[in-house]
Amino acid sequence: MKRVVLTGLLMLAGAALAQKNPDTLTVLTSADWSGFDPAYCYDTACGDIIQNTTETLFFPDGANPGRFVPLLAAEIPTVANGGISRDGRTYTIKLRPNLKFSDGTPLTAEDVEYSFERMMVYSADTGAAGLINLPLLGSPELVRKGGKIGYAQIDRAVEARDRNTVVFTLPKAFTPFISVLAFSTFSVVSKNAAIKGGDWSGTARDWERFNNLDNTEAKFRRTGLLGSGPFVIERYDEGKTVVLRRNTNYWRAPAKLARVIIQNVPDDTTRIQMLRTGDADMVHRNSIPEAQLPNVQSIPGIKVTNSPSLAMTVFNMNVKINGTGSNVLGSGRLDGRGIPANFFSDKNLRKAFAYAFDYNTYIREVLRGNAIQPSGVMIRGMPGYNASDPKYKYDPALAERYFKAAWGGRVWQNGFVLPVYWNTGNTRRQRALELLKRNVEALNPKFRIDVREVPFSQYSTLQADHRMSMNVAGWQLDYADPYNMAEAWLIPDGYYGRSTQYNNPRIAALVEQGVGESDTNKRLSLYRQAHRLAFDDVAMIPIYQLNDIYIQRDYVKGRIINPIFSQDYYYPISK
Repeated sequence: MKRVVLTGLLMLAGAALAQKNPDTLTVLTSADWSGFDPAYCYDTACGDIIQNTTETLFFPDGANPGRFVPLLAAEIPTVANGGISRDGRTYTIKLRPNLKFSDGTPLTAEDVEYSFERMMVYSADTGAAGLINLPLLGSPELVRKGGKIGYAQIDRAVEARDRNTVVFTLPKAFTPFISVLAFSTFSVVSKNAAIKGGDWSGTARDWERFNNLDNTEAKFRRTGLLGSGPFVIERYDEGKTVVLRRNTNYWRAPAKLARVIIQNVPDDTTRIQMLRTGDADMVHRNSIPEAQLPNVQSIPGIKVTNSPSLAMTVFNMNVKINGTGSNVLGSGRLDGRGIPANFFSDKNLRKAFAYAFDYNTYIREVLRGNAIQPSGVMIRGMPGYNASDPKYKYDPALAERYFKAAWGGRVWQNGFVLPVYWNTGNTRRQRALELLKRNVEALNPKFRIDVREVPFSQYSTLQADHRMSMNVAGWQLDYADPYNMAEAWLIPDGYYGRSTQYNNPRIAALVEQGVGESDTNKRLSLYRQAHRLAFDDVAMIPIYQLNDIYIQRDYVKGRIINPIFSQDYYYPISK
């Protein structure tokens, strides 16, 4: 962590602090990094680095979440220009001429093919492969050795037709495919550099060796892969700092900044002090809790911007907990000293927790009113959202009734010890669990909740391994379509479906039917049915949908504020 040093500058009241290091941007975050290999990245911390050191075929168009511009691609494919077949199953994408990686070597369609096939080959538990597997392989299921989807399907899905043309073949039409291709970790990396570094060969010969390879064994976890982005990784102090250096071989005009320093500063007070003294220029989105905003807004020269988010935060409940090698289950029984592995498989128990949380108090006191309470996967800002949908409410009497019904009365009679989890630096999640703990334990002296802190670098791994019983989790839409939120939580092979192991076949069938429906009204009707059924079944417990908060010094220019962005893009930024 960078030391906080008071500058000693004499400042007039209300005067802004003079900026330091005009060609270097110092950014603060409240989470560390799990690594920089795109195959393993599905969170904002790693995505921030990958988005700035590698590039995608398409990119969000300014502040508009549903529109895109070509980046590595030469144009947006359409049926009219021949880029999309009339049945919607074939996308032919031309690359810009003279693209090159940061080492000066050319970027070609062969690199595009390798990058997407590598993502599907790896199919890492913590990565975003399910997001691209769905349109390209017909299922969000991760590819596994001996599974129903193998290398032959991966190899057919993406082909380099020539040096500057790549063809994607889909098993069925998938309308938001361009949006998926713009997701930050579906970036293009150098095939030659990867193979020389000991990575997958790009053939069937060794694909199984890299399939679901553990993150600790990934060769490019600390360094990232060779990309074509406006910056390169200059230094990584694990868990503390990432330094990005301007790419001098960039195929476009060079970035305005020479360096970007991203520091992990878990303590809220320290982050605010660094903004105050000018030792930091900006913080990542939502990295300052609402309770601290008055302290930030009182700093001369600070700019605070609010923008509606396309994200939801929930309590996740794991219905089949993996207690191997951890103390998550305690005794493993409903005897007052632990919980069974299938503790949350009881719908009455899920309902009890849903009615034991005080949503209004949390939003008012912790988030300072800077959020709304969602009712489920059809969130505000997306087609199909209805503000009058029913929501869970804080009702201790109703919570008690459901606790007494859970597990045939044994939960209420015997009690439990339940560990719940939040990640270091995220005080919003900590406060939510502490409020839940207070309310639940007040119902019965035999109820005990153990609030546990976990470094973010371990959080995703524990979640993917099913080793957390209940945790706070968030989902930022990858693309502006209701399917993306529904698939994440309501499909067994979706991102959170894989970790919570929640499976309601009726709900999953509706969601899957919706993605293949071309009629917009019919499609939204299917999603709304799934949304309501998931509410009744308590698939998850929605807590809040924030307004995003962006904080920076007023001399920072060019920051893009887009609700689809879960990280910052430093290329257009200057001081």
